[in-house]
Amino acid sequence: MGMYNKILGGLLAAAVGDAMGAATETRNTQQIKEKFNGLVTDFVDIPNDVFARGCPKGCVTDDFSLAYYTALAIINNKGVINDLTAKTALVSWSKSPYYFMAGPTTVAAVNKMIGIPENFNNVFHPAVDNSKGSNGSAMKIAPVGWASKGNINKAIKDAVIICKPTHNNNSSLAAACAVAAAVSCALKDDVTVKEVVQAGLQGAQFGQTQGVQLATPSVYKRIKLAVAIGERCKGDMEKAMRELTDIIGSGLAAAEAVPTAFGLLAAMNGEPYKCIVAGVNIGNDTDTVATMVGAIAGTMNSYFDQRYLRIIDEVNHFDLPTVASGLEKLNG
Repeated sequence: MGMYNKILGGLLAAAVGDAMGAATETRNTQQIKEKFNGLVTDFVDIPNDVFARGCPKGCVTDDFSLAYYTALAIINNKGVINDLTAKTALVSWSKSPYYFMAGPTTVAAVNKMIGIPENFNNVFHPAVDNSKGSNGSAMKIAPVGWASKGNINKAIKDAVIICKPTHNNNSSLAAACAVAAAVSCALKDDVTVKEVVQAGLQGAQFGQTQGVQLATPSVYKRIKLAVAIGERCKGDMEKAMRELTDIIGSGLAAAEAVPTAFGLLAAMNGEPYKCIVAGVNIGNDTDTVATMVGAIAGTMNSYFDQRYLRIIDEVNHFDLPTVASGLEKLNG
């Protein structure tokens, strides 16, 4: 049951991070404290001025829901990760209640898949669209790591397959490969934060050679910098959040949110709940940061909280234990 517990731990921690972060997104840490009378450490009512407005407390956003539908597609395709798996995940998710939160890159890719033509009339297209280097790839990629059964090289290559339809650029792919590799490594027994970070760097190094080359910062180098910052702030959550958001950033760019997630992992020594809370309160793209660091830390430590599992499954009509079982039974 070790592998099952690790996968369930990653699923749950990622979902909890997303659902908590749904309420804090776009604000900075000080604004979060003012709005919620301190740091957010549990599910709270979602304000009407964030992207998840109108959703109930405990609801996830596009981040974890995309990961969830990706996991279902991998299971239904018996662990085979190919273009069909990637397309099935996206099209199935586009029919879900979470699709209204989809980013423009994902919407354009889904529209193309279902036959809705893009309107190119009078639309300016820059030589290189650097805004495409977003974290929309990395936020959904953890299931590839879980399905790899600890085969880091497989996780890295599969991450590229899953993400190319929507985020075929070096920045997004470096970020996705980093998270997938870290999650894959986290499945191993008695794994350390240092080992998980090293796997993430391996993934980022490969991913940055893939896809369209953007004029964006190196995800690989920024993970190294973020982890160094995290280690300097080890055990001090607020200092780590402040330093990481000031130096690396925690926004939509893959070169911000993903390195910062690794920095928080190092700062909180991989402790799942502390990693989640740090991600939820760091500011800006909080739900994405908390989803990614939750997936990694939750897998490392077989995170479990019965109350959170009940709320996540009830509010979102999920079945995380069944999905974890399905992923665990796949051939690696």
